[in-house]
Amino acid sequence: MLSLNIPKYKPLPGQLCRTFKGKDNVYSLASTPESLISDPLVPDEIVLITKVVYHEELSSYYVEFMRDNSLFYTYFYEQVLCFTDDIIYDEIVKLEKPEVTFDYPWVLCE
Repeated sequence: MLSLNIPKYKPLPGQLCRTFKGKDNVYSLASTPESLISDPLVPDEIVLITKVVYHEELSSYYVEFMRDNSLFYTYFYEQVLCFTDDIIYDEIVKLEKPEVTFDYPWVLCE
């Protein structure tokens, strides 16, 4: 059961998940200089979703999760612009409703 096959999936606090692929922009919530360095996810890690906030103005999800007894966070952005494939003219237009174009790097543990 891959999360990318669930069109309306969104992470919720309390979900225990196993990663199936890496994700590069993952950062520690610790207040140290090391928290500025990305600590990517790797396959087969277990993560516990602890907080989810949707930022409508940024069209993104902010997700906090616990792994290795530490808190981490990452963002997942929706597509807000698209390129039209028009015969008369091609242009970039703003979508009226953002499209979810990301797939989460984890699956729910059953």
